[in-house]
Amino acid sequence: MSTFTDSYKVPALRKKMWFTFLILSVLVVLSLVPVPGIDHAGASEAVKKWGDAGELLNIMSFKALGNVAITSLGLYPFLIASIIMQILTIAVPKLRNIAQTGEAGTKIITKYTRIAAVIADVVFAALYCTGMRNHVWTSINYWVAIILAGLCLAAGAAFFGWCVELINNKGIGSGLVIVILACILRNVPHVFKVVYLKASVLGIPAAAAITFGVAVVCLALFVFIVWFYLGGKKLRILFSKRTVGMKQYGMQNQVLPLKVAQAGTMPIVYSLAIMLFPAAIICMVMPEGTTNIFFLGFVNFKRSISFYIIYAAFLALFTYIFAMIQFNPIDLSNQIKQNGGYIQGLRPGKATAQYLMSLYNNFNLADAAFLILVSLVPMLLDLIPVLNGIWFLGIVSILLGGGFVELQTVLDNGIATEEEKVKAAGKEKKKNKYAK
Repeated sequence: MSTFTDSYKVPALRKKMWFTFLILSVLVVLSLVPVPGIDHAGASEAVKKWGDAGELLNIMSFKALGNVAITSLGLYPFLIASIIMQILTIAVPKLRNIAQTGEAGTKIITKYTRIAAVIADVVFAALYCTGMRNHVWTSINYWVAIILAGLCLAAGAAFFGWCVELINNKGIGSGLVIVILACILRNVPHVFKVVYLKASVLGIPAAAAITFGVAVVCLALFVFIVWFYLGGKKLRILFSKRTVGMKQYGMQNQVLPLKVAQAGTMPIVYSLAIMLFPAAIICMVMPEGTTNIFFLGFVNFKRSISFYIIYAAFLALFTYIFAMIQFNPIDLSNQIKQNGGYIQGLRPGKATAQYLMSLYNNFNLADAAFLILVSLVPMLLDLIPVLNGIWFLGIVSILLGGGFVELQTVLDNGIATEEEKVKAAGKEKKKNKYAK
């Protein structure tokens, strides 16, 4: 907690923290503003039949989906657009070349992502209105009501995505991580309320004890996840010095911290988003009260064996992809060699590259196994009737723990940057004083 208190004392970081809090507060308020053109009681009951997929979409929208609010689509369209653009950037050579041109290329890719997000907003708004076609206002013309609802939903989703970008640019850390973290935190009281109500059949003392026990287990799991995300290895890089005349040239020795969980929380976010894609579409277009096994298999996906297999495969894939973005063993080995450095006990070049690749593979194997185990075990335990309702516990704990660690890292870097600025300003002031 010292990082958060220290960062609040820094004016620049304090401003960013309050800005982020303001944006999140606006999103929470909008989650209570009803969609015009749709009967809210009927639509709310229809959403409750969306099963596991509806529960996830509700969490990712600050519970706006359950409230039938203008931000009901929440984060999901923006997230899908971002994933599609990242895949296209890797797969399409022209986009890949644009992305590699530096800041100008990043701005172009960001522009394309915004366009893709607006298209996704419109598509999902149309799908939502299709699903709610039986709950449109009857007091006005049907088409006027449904078009009004669709426009409001698309605008709400676009605003949601814009808020994510605002936090990216003017707030603290990754807007995607911050918004997901806030969405989960807002749902925590509801989870404990449900646990208490389910246990209340055993009496108030027993219900209180069970709720307290669940809270202790959740806290212990959260601490374990934070400990795992903070785990890593400090790699000491030595640089040879050469003497020319009376001076020595060469870089100072460095310590490079390598985390076990290089990929962060993004494998969980991306895997869930992709697995949820067909389920989200089916939820919105399937007939109400359907007993079709195909539809219900997608909606209540945690009862499908294929879901666990595909989800685990996506987790492993994205763990390796995002880890490679953060820590590329070949590039790091080349950089060390080019700067005249070496790792103690290893020769620069091939030996160093093999050692770093071994570290990379071991870290990613541990990270992928950790994510699969922690996220899937509660889902499997949820199949036991007594434990029904805990299926999301592992995923929530990973997102919370990983999100807090990422936020702490951002704040630590921000504090260090501000300290460097203060030192540089002091030196400049002292230099100007002596110059006079």
